[in-house]
Amino acid sequence: MLRAMTVTRIHQSWLAASEKRLLISIARRLPAWVTPDLLTLLGMLGALLTGICYIASHRSPWFLWGAVVGLGLNWFGDSLDGTLARTRKIERPVYGYFVDHSTDLISQVFIFLGLGASPYLGFDAACLILLAYWLAALLTFIRAVATKVFQISYYGVGPTEIRIALGLYSIVVFFAGRLELPWIRVTLIDLFGYALFPLVFLSFVSMVWSESRVLAAREDQNL
Repeated sequence: MLRAMTVTRIHQSWLAASEKRLLISIARRLPAWVTPDLLTLLGMLGALLTGICYIASHRSPWFLWGAVVGLGLNWFGDSLDGTLARTRKIERPVYGYFVDHSTDLISQVFIFLGLGASPYLGFDAACLILLAYWLAALLTFIRAVATKVFQISYYGVGPTEIRIALGLYSIVVFFAGRLELPWIRVTLIDLFGYALFPLVFLSFVSMVWSESRVLAAREDQNL
């Protein structure tokens, strides 16, 4: 029989404390027919809506507001599914872990590749931002197995902060346009993507090195 790992969740993003209180409050008020699986599906559909609206923004920037709504639905579903299960004491840890994080990866593809297919971010920069996100996620998953610590945020930034940043960017470009730098024909967010990936990659390598030294020393003591 499969057994869930006992892990310590670390969530220290800028909004984590207030977000947790809000999610618990919402979860206690949801009707019985709302299930964690339904919320997981809602979160993924919100991400799909976001990606479609980003692509459709080629036709009209008004679709950017649909992307903002999709990000909100993605936050609502993805953030509440686990909270609802814990509040009702109906956790299925192995199933929940597998489904939640698998759908997270699918949702990230919808959002970032949709944005990369829009007029407001180059596809190459979108792929680099997605890879940076996945590096952080992979480090989280690997550390959960090796150290029994599940770290959700890094440097104060977690999924909620990223969704808010994407939503604010969508609103800004609706009013201000592409924010393109005319002398190099790229947008400010393109430059952000080009700079973000190497910084995240170096942080990933540094954290892997540091964690590996700690694990090596711990196992040497047990020999």
